[in-house]
Amino acid sequence: MGGLGSGGWNATGRPTTADFLYLDVNSLNRSGILSAGRSGTCQWSHDGEKIGEVGIGSSSNGIKLTYNSRIGDADWVHHQQSVAVLWDDCRFGGQRPFFKCPNCHRRVLRLYARGEFQCRQCHGLSYPSQRERESDRAQRRANQIRKRLGGDPRWHKVPSRPKGMHKATYLRLADEIRTLDAVTDDFAIQILSRVQQQTTAQGFWI
Repeated sequence: MGGLGSGGWNATGRPTTADFLYLDVNSLNRSGILSAGRSGTCQWSHDGEKIGEVGIGSSSNGIKLTYNSRIGDADWVHHQQSVAVLWDDCRFGGQRPFFKCPNCHRRVLRLYARGEFQCRQCHGLSYPSQRERESDRAQRRANQIRKRLGGDPRWHKVPSRPKGMHKATYLRLADEIRTLDAVTDDFAIQILSRVQQQTTAQGFWI
């Protein structure tokens, strides 16, 4: 059976969900593998190369995972892990599945591979967006609006109103772009000011 690595680590903070392979209960349900008696393999690949593989066998109570993992350069560890699957009745019929985290027993949609499969909170993972500065989030949102207006996100300006867009909608989006751009501009000014202070203290000026 293929192995699962430990994922990446960003030295600036906690590891994120983007650094680790995961199982999604809805994807498994759509594949049919959650039906009792079914078995199969879940594989992950990157640029055409397999980077992880887990064997999955289903029963009436949940699934059994078979895989190898290692943290960093440590030895590979073989795992046979049972994960309960809970089913909730939907309002308009049918049922919706949830994983029961093997560690905290909460209902979750995803389990992440960091040694054993557990939920995001148990592994101490943050979302990638939580790593971003306020200026990063502001710039990303401003660029999304620029694309919506048919503009180029590489240009730090407000695009013209697209044909067919209501004027009030355009003005609201244009104001939002200006507000968001102000956040990134303020951050850039702060960085430049710090650099000037540092170089001045050393006897230089830029």
